[in-house]
Amino acid sequence: MTEQTAGVSGEADHPHEPHIQILRGNPTDAEVAALMAVLGSVGGTPAQPPSESTRWGLPVDRLRYAISNYQRITLQERVHMRRH
Repeated sequence: MTEQTAGVSGEADHPHEPHIQILRGNPTDAEVAALMAVLGSVGGTPAQPPSESTRWGLPVDRLRYAISNYQRITLQERVHMRRH
């Protein structure tokens, strides 16, 4: 990196600090690559936000009166149906 490009980016040349250290043994390049592949895939995808709940297909819908009998439903039954 030249002095001009270092001044533009605002960063000095700092060596990358490793996040993983091998404490014992002498792994081959293939073993280290396999470890990096496994650790890289652990992150997965971010959790999906919960979907909005809908009232479609609720079991209480099967218990409702026909629309023509709607005037017979008491206030208590209406409140019960709204809650479920």
